[in-house]
Amino acid sequence: MPNMPNMPDMRERYRAVLVGCAIGDILGKPVEGWKKEQIEKHVGRITEPVEPFVLRDGNGKVVRHDEFGKLKYFAADAGMKAGDYTDDTILTLALAEAIAECKGLDLGHIAGKQLAEYVQRLLPDGRSTGGFGYTTIRGFRRLMEGFPPEKSGVVGAPGNAPAMKMSPVGMYMDATGECEKGLQYAGLTGRITHLDPRSVASGVVQAHAIYGLLQDIPRNDFVSSLTSVCRRYEMPLGRSNARSGSGSLSERVEWVAASMDAEAADAHRNLGSSSLVFSSYPFALFMLQKYWDNPVEGLVEVVNFGGDTDTTGAIYGALAGAKNGMVFPESWIRQVSGLERLVSAADRIYELKAGR
Repeated sequence: MPNMPNMPDMRERYRAVLVGCAIGDILGKPVEGWKKEQIEKHVGRITEPVEPFVLRDGNGKVVRHDEFGKLKYFAADAGMKAGDYTDDTILTLALAEAIAECKGLDLGHIAGKQLAEYVQRLLPDGRSTGGFGYTTIRGFRRLMEGFPPEKSGVVGAPGNAPAMKMSPVGMYMDATGECEKGLQYAGLTGRITHLDPRSVASGVVQAHAIYGLLQDIPRNDFVSSLTSVCRRYEMPLGRSNARSGSGSLSERVEWVAASMDAEAADAHRNLGSSSLVFSSYPFALFMLQKYWDNPVEGLVEVVNFGGDTDTTGAIYGALAGAKNGMVFPESWIRQVSGLERLVSAADRIYELKAGR
């Protein structure tokens, strides 16, 4: 059995899960959708939270393409500031607050809290701020139309929304000891918006990963446990419930387990870091175990590999916080918008543990 850390340290680690998610989200946000080569050419390297930016040519015209492809400005277009986080943390916090308010897992309340965060960001023209993905939006619209949460999910691209927001369920599992219930609800929560089995399984694996790290699981056991949980919960791909893609999530997680000592660049070549969950999520898991003893360095590396940087950053940041506590630079922590709300939600879930 792992050595249990003392209770004050555990409160800090609960806080660090949510704050780490926000910090990773904030770090990656300005270069979301950029390739590694574009970051290197136009930014050099992301090493701290920065204001969203837009590149312009000598005539003041926005540069939207370079020799590496499109340049996207999601954060700048949404009017975000340096410390603002995106849907990754917005939905994570909504889930955490739903758990805290119910002192348990209630699918209807979880769906309602997440939907409310989306609705309050709707613009008059129908667009929304916060960076919500297309499949997530479709699921929320079905909730608004009256579909129950167990039937609101849609077939769409295998996105990573379930993985990016599921860390509070892992906190709940550690706080209450209700591990099987937590994994089941992680699957149900993912299905509020996503039906692709790889997306659903990613949320279950992330809940388990957070729980394992809070339990001080050793590195080798951590990685091997990810493969077993993924195999257990990932349903087979089928035309009726999933789009085709690059194989199963389990295959990619198994690559991580078989390649733990690979170079980060090799992992990125094999896995990628796109917005498809079978790419971004295994890469974030690989980097977490690769930088097991250097979590902040690993977070910076994750973001600078490009791709879906706010999401890989958020997933990695939550995992690193669960394992290491508040190891992030104080200057980064101070920049997080609404920091008190994140800390409060974490403390309220921690109280479930303190009351056992």
